[in-house]
Amino acid sequence: MKKSVGKGAFVLIVSGVVCKFFGALFRLPLTNIVGIEGIGIFQMIMSLYSLLLVLVTSGVSVTLSKLVSSARASGEEASVKKYIASSLVFTLSLSLILALFIFLFARSIASVQGIGQGYASYYLFFALIPLSALIGVFRGVFQGYENMTPTAISQILEQVFKFVCGLFFAYFFSRYGAAQGVFGAFLGMVVSEVVAFLFLLVSYSKTVKIKVDFSQGLSKTFFSAVIPLTFSSAIVPFTHTFDSLIITSRLVKAGFSEESATALFGLQTGVVGAILNFPLIISFSVATALLPNISFLAGQGNLEGAKASAGKAFCLMWYLLLPLVFGVMVISGNIYSLVYPNVIEGYLLVAKELSFWGGISIILSAVMQFYLSILQATGHFKYYLVTMILGGIVKVVTVYFLAAISEIGIIALPLSNIFLSLIVLILVLIKLKNLVHLPYFEVLTPLLSAVVMYLGVKIFLSFSHLSNILSLLLAVVLGGAIYVVLTLPILRKYWVMIKGSLAGRKKQNKKTF
Repeated sequence: MKKSVGKGAFVLIVSGVVCKFFGALFRLPLTNIVGIEGIGIFQMIMSLYSLLLVLVTSGVSVTLSKLVSSARASGEEASVKKYIASSLVFTLSLSLILALFIFLFARSIASVQGIGQGYASYYLFFALIPLSALIGVFRGVFQGYENMTPTAISQILEQVFKFVCGLFFAYFFSRYGAAQGVFGAFLGMVVSEVVAFLFLLVSYSKTVKIKVDFSQGLSKTFFSAVIPLTFSSAIVPFTHTFDSLIITSRLVKAGFSEESATALFGLQTGVVGAILNFPLIISFSVATALLPNISFLAGQGNLEGAKASAGKAFCLMWYLLLPLVFGVMVISGNIYSLVYPNVIEGYLLVAKELSFWGGISIILSAVMQFYLSILQATGHFKYYLVTMILGGIVKVVTVYFLAAISEIGIIALPLSNIFLSLIVLILVLIKLKNLVHLPYFEVLTPLLSAVVMYLGVKIFLSFSHLSNILSLLLAVVLGGAIYVVLTLPILRKYWVMIKGSLAGRKKQNKKTF
């Protein structure tokens, strides 16, 4: 049964918007509770958590999504049981080993990062990592059935409970210091993972209804796919963890104090990153929905269908992504002044520069993420691993050398992401040349329109003498109007496609009844 990529992507985009809203909303008061140095500590711990999270969930979720959808395409539903059993053995074993390692070496890790009392938050990883592992298994199975709703709802539940419990505990513990406030935030995250896990468990028992059976043994197919995918998915988070370990010392070498270095890292990852990463919801949602669809079509031998599906999905992502990225880039200074009036003081110019280079990085990362999902769906797991390793090496070397140059400093982080994305994207496009077909009009028109929108809003803001909030609102309206008017030909085409799709469904429903 082939399901709509657009529908799945829409569900994930809606949940992604809600999650990003709560994520950004979470960091706003958290930053004010623990301060700019405290948010730097939070981000350093988060960078390691993100790495471990990817290790125990990303490869498993992607592998299950691909293998379950392929099994459905070939009518091998019995294989799904072996895939699920294998995923549980793999991810729980790995998560418990990693959690135990972090628990035992928490103080040493915090010492290397230079965050002192921050080690206490690492003790919570013993609960966070295994819970995240189980959540990843459930989401992978649902995505393999092209059912994105449980994933979307569980993500929203995660963010809501993280927001409520995380801020409550952060506020409660912050009276003892910034590091203790960070511990409270992570304690709230533990609660949110428990809630998401329980929801997915109930949803699984009601919808999938496949009993896990370990008696049939484990699947070699699963392990041959999950191992390279797990390592591949961990490359980028690993480089971010590397950033958190060395960025302070490299910025100190460039002439910054240790306190300023930590604050700059918090500025990039906790303030600028929280807002700039918002557009990545689009690419991630489309890529997640596209992977099982491409796997299903490839499993049936329908490469032309896979090529057409990939092209339409890219145009959708591209059209929605560009105005968001360029829009955030141009109004970033006004947003920071409004949202972080006290924290951003003295860092506004740096934040605006980070937003510019970060915006370019986000666009390239989104395109890279999209084509990597196709690479996964078509089974090129080893090539994916090699590609990511090469990109990761380039990023690590870039950060290490450029961050120590005083004229560049913290800008080395978005620059390194740009270099990584370019290297990976070039290598992936070489491999997928037979599956890449993009209409130039639908690629160039949104790009040029987004640039014109950026310039128009920039000019308006430079001459505006209105209040910050009113200027922001008018800038958003102006930017949206410019983009929509300039892309009307594409909007008309999409509208015709939607009407045709709806008419086709109505006819099909009439035949059914």
